[in-house]
Amino acid sequence: MADLPYLLLLERCSNMKHLKLIHAHTIVTGFAHFAFVISRIMAVCAVPDIGDLSFARIIFNQIEKPTIFNWNTMIRGYSKSNNPKVGFHFYLQMQSGGVLLNKHMFPFVLRACIGLGSLFLGKSIHTHIMKHGFERDLYVNSGLIKLYSSCGDIENALQVFDRMSFRNIVVYSSLISGYCACGLVDEAREVFNEMSERNEVVWSAMISGYAQNGCFQEAIDLFHKLRETDMVPTRASLVSVLSSCGGIGALEEGKWVHSFVDQNGFKYGLELGTALVDMYAKCGCIESAYFVFDRMHKKDVLAWSAMIGGLAVHGLSMRAFELFVDMERSGVKSNKVTVIGILGACNHGGLVEQGWYYFDLMRRVYKISPTIEHYGCMIDLLGRAGQFNDAEELMQSMPMKPDGVIWGALLGACMIHGNSELGERVGKNLIELEPQHSGRYVLMANLYAAKGKWEGVVDMRIMMKKRGVAVVPGHSFIEIYGIVHSFLVDDKFHPQYNEIYQMLDQLTKELTSPSFENYNS
Repeated sequence: MADLPYLLLLERCSNMKHLKLIHAHTIVTGFAHFAFVISRIMAVCAVPDIGDLSFARIIFNQIEKPTIFNWNTMIRGYSKSNNPKVGFHFYLQMQSGGVLLNKHMFPFVLRACIGLGSLFLGKSIHTHIMKHGFERDLYVNSGLIKLYSSCGDIENALQVFDRMSFRNIVVYSSLISGYCACGLVDEAREVFNEMSERNEVVWSAMISGYAQNGCFQEAIDLFHKLRETDMVPTRASLVSVLSSCGGIGALEEGKWVHSFVDQNGFKYGLELGTALVDMYAKCGCIESAYFVFDRMHKKDVLAWSAMIGGLAVHGLSMRAFELFVDMERSGVKSNKVTVIGILGACNHGGLVEQGWYYFDLMRRVYKISPTIEHYGCMIDLLGRAGQFNDAEELMQSMPMKPDGVIWGALLGACMIHGNSELGERVGKNLIELEPQHSGRYVLMANLYAAKGKWEGVVDMRIMMKKRGVAVVPGHSFIEIYGIVHSFLVDDKFHPQYNEIYQMLDQLTKELTSPSFENYNS
């Protein structure tokens, strides 16, 4: 076969520069007219880490009669991208163009629906699947289970699962992912435990499910069990365990994963590279995070945002601003996450003017509508700077109601500056908004105590007891010889007032005792 050298080159292709050279050579030699060669070039373009979907689309538009493989390539590529809507549009064009549909296309279309978070579109595709007679295909059903569970409809997901006469590992993996998407990690683990046979994908689904639901230690423990098998962890499971390491500060475990990545020839693709950057930043190793970031051949907005956010959290505001400028020069456009990172840099540096500048830039230049997280960053920044009037004005101008995080940030600022008048007003709103959040009462009690208003402290204690507010102990993590230990703290108020609080506790018991209430009535 004359086109064999090109196919071998395409298999070894690792970046767009090489791909474009191969493409140019096929045009010069005339091999670009061969449908199989141009289809393979387009398929490489659609690979998430090394490809370029815009270039793939240019090639697609130049094909006079696209094959079903070409259509599927475009739908698959966009379904995995940040713009799944385009993938769905390709499906609509394909359908209206009279192209004969096949079963291989529907899992990609369903994935696009998941990316859009549209249960309505997913159900319409389910109708098309039944219309064309593909409802018995394992991979199609697996996609349907993922769709329904990702959209929170676990009932329909189970109906699809129950109707299947034959199920393989892929289907069980989808069910595990489905349960985890709905927060039902215990049910997912039951399915995982009952499986007589597991492959790397099933292990990855369960590890990822734990990580997505904040069960970081469980994800790491399961990863340890995976390491005891002869299976090689998938990129997805590596990303999930790195996320878990960052969540609880398991630096040694994260370093082991990094070493495994290097030793086994895994390239720092977008997901894996970003996960390493995020893990090191959260574990306090900002220079290691920057080392990985610098070695990434391709960086998308998520990678840039992770590095900017990491620098911001460590108080390296100027370096975060410099990196933001570098990102702009590279041609990568900011998104909502990037702006949160840069506002965080302003917050940690106490840079109010810069905060206003970037907050305005987001709306005016990037056309990004501020979310409640962006408003929260600005209100926290203004509050910490003591600019309470500006903070209140910004809260009143918000198109959405302030949540507990925003009220809590303002209350914390009142504590810092000793603004008891505003703090009392904010605290009352916060307690009404989150009546079962014990930390709100504690913060209010400390505010009263700082001003010597002990009757207010007693009121907080009485209110907590009457409402049955359970004190949730805080906890922290420390890693010793690769083992993460969790430490709980008791429900202690400000240590400066411990002796006084003991007296007040006794008074609270007396005031809320049945004998006192009967006497008072």
